[in-house]
Amino acid sequence: MTQICLLAGNSEEAYRFARSQNLDNSQWFYPKEPNDLLFKHNFHVIVVGTAGNNVPPSLFEKIYQLALKRGAIGRL
Repeated sequence: MTQICLLAGNSEEAYRFARSQNLDNSQWFYPKEPNDLLFKHNFHVIVVGTAGNNVPPSLFEKIYQLALKRGAIGRL
């Protein structure tokens, strides 16, 4: 099953977005730091709300680029 990576300002914001979209907990995840993405692959990435506002721009960009790269692994 393909999951959705929610890049949000915090875990609560990710949770609220997932609930508003009727997503089950098994359908999405929220990475708090780049290491949370290292063993994941084949997922979609959605940037939610204040995602880039709560961390330095360079850290957000690092997480975003890593999510795009890791999410594409295993897709046809």
